[in-house]
Amino acid sequence: MKEIDLSLYFNPCPYMEAGAFYADNTARMGRMVQKYTVPEHFPSVQGASVAFIGIDESRGGSYSKEDLRCNGAESVRRELYNLYGSASWGKIVDLGDLKCGKTIQDTYFALSEVISCLLAQNTAVVLLGGTQDLTYAVYRAYVRLRRMTNILTVDSRLNIAEGVDSNFDPLAEPLSHNSFAARMVVEPDNYLFNYMNIGYQTYLVDNDAIGLMNRLFFDSCRYGMLRDNLQAAEPYVRDADCVSFDLCAIKKSESPANPWARPTGFTAEQACQLARYAGISRQVGVLGLFEYYPALDKGNDSAALLAEMIWCFLDGMEHRGDDHPLTATGVEFKQYIVPLEELEQDLIFYKCKQTDRWWIELPCTEDQKQRYGKHCYLACSYQDYQTAQQNEIPSRWWSALRRLK
Repeated sequence: MKEIDLSLYFNPCPYMEAGAFYADNTARMGRMVQKYTVPEHFPSVQGASVAFIGIDESRGGSYSKEDLRCNGAESVRRELYNLYGSASWGKIVDLGDLKCGKTIQDTYFALSEVISCLLAQNTAVVLLGGTQDLTYAVYRAYVRLRRMTNILTVDSRLNIAEGVDSNFDPLAEPLSHNSFAARMVVEPDNYLFNYMNIGYQTYLVDNDAIGLMNRLFFDSCRYGMLRDNLQAAEPYVRDADCVSFDLCAIKKSESPANPWARPTGFTAEQACQLARYAGISRQVGVLGLFEYYPALDKGNDSAALLAEMIWCFLDGMEHRGDDHPLTATGVEFKQYIVPLEELEQDLIFYKCKQTDRWWIELPCTEDQKQRYGKHCYLACSYQDYQTAQQNEIPSRWWSALRRLK
């Protein structure tokens, strides 16, 4: 992949010169992170474990008030850089704020090029700000790298067909934060293996959208199924390459800076736990925190929560390890074979003895193994194994099998 001058795509962080926002002179995160503050000193990304990117791009949204924009990276940085970090997190860089293009398509192109460059050198990316249609640009970064991809959204809606009629053509219509996933599905150079959503609320979702998710064999899990058992979300997150978090998924009383937030939704603690799951997952390369409207955040509660979520993501990354059956070395797996009478074949489960995490193998041909690679093994839970023991087919395994081509 050709090298690019990343500094051409960014503006320096606007307020960072004096450092007066630090609460004191102790070891705050702001002193750990190598920041882009003046044009002549763009930080080197070589060897960086994580790169932060601020984004002020709201043209893909649908909020009617012109004075409300998703330009909250500065507010989040102020909260984040006053937290304490750990030297063991490795090198972290803040690349500043992405320059918005003349058109939103220019922004998508620039963002996908920057992310693909960072992913190619194994640098994880945290996106601060912007509307959720920017998830499409993240997907295009994986297409550039020719990597089969799983995209996970944490959202009270499904983003695949909301608010559109039967004549909607995803390739012809502008991208929207409510329907960006449809473009990923229909593009001819398709590298999307699975589009997943956790946290949708049924009364906010068109039945046609739920039906479309089912027909495409994509995974979704409504908030009510996770409210009292958040650990059930971990296999979804572990399988994701990109975790795209819309603030509307968090209940309004705990994060007021989103105009579509509801009285119900994930709590602040649950949002932090989901971010930690993303950090622990060795597969997650991009965490996007979208739909933050700082003009609605009078007490900076949402900015503080986003900062804590980023902290949890970084802390989780410190504990990353490879327990994938295809690539792991130096770890032991216990294999469980469950015969299914209905399919006249065996389901093969793997449990990593060191992490206690479960995987299930998909019956792939050699060609499919070449095409899908790591996706021939599906992250699962002990409950999926128990389901198979009852001679029932785990729903996610069945959907994944139908997606194989």
